Amino acid sequence: MNLDESSEQLAARTDLAAAMQELGHALVGHHLDLATATELAETARKYTATVQQGQPRDRATEMMTSPRAAAALGGRRALIEDGEEIDLFRDSIVSGRTNPMGINVHVVRRGDAAVAVTALGPAFEGAPGRAHGGIVGAILDETMGHVLPLIGEMAYTANLTIDYIGPAPLGVEVTFTARLRDRAGRKLWIEAVGESADGVFVRAEALFLAVDLTRFTSSDRPASPRQTP
Repeated sequence: MNLDESSEQLAARTDLAAAMQELGHALVGHHLDLATATELAETARKYTATVQQGQPRDRATEMMTSPRAAAALGGRRALIEDGEEIDLFRDSIVSGRTNPMGINVHVVRRGDAAVAVTALGPAFEGAPGRAHGGIVGAILDETMGHVLPLIGEMAYTANLTIDYIGPAPLGVEVTFTARLRDRAGRKLWIEAVGESADGVFVRAEALFLAVDLTRFTSSDRPASPRQTP
């Protein structure tokens, strides 16, 4: 995605996103004095106004010009080698490296599975000492979506069922693994599991419906689309 970016621009946006994510976790996890809070707010608003003067970006256009999108349109599987990172959309709120509000999930291919790894910080805390269930659900859905380029499909989530078995810990590495379980026509059943060093804490199954890529830029696009850029 974001094919108009140079490697330098990508590196700069990635570093900026990481710095802002770190700041967000620090703000949630620590007390803050009034003067610092006021200074940070003023600085943030100043740079927001500067950034908003730039050219707006169009995700649909970026998606349609992606090599992986071209592969999907041609009915071919996007080439992702075993062990290679699956980089769907760099501004994704879940796995995007350049999203300043992102979860910072790293996804790679392991055989026929998509494997996501992250460590969840204070900003994603739900009940004390454990990750918010909505964050866990978002990671599951995203990891399942990363299976799509492995099977050469464009699809969206039609139904997602989650079994929360135990707490998702904060501050330690957690792993989510997803793979295709079955398919029939447009229907794709994908299953996933989340685990830490203490074992499995969540399981999920989703029904995805395959869809033509061109629908993602039409007025009748699905409400929750998935893409294989």
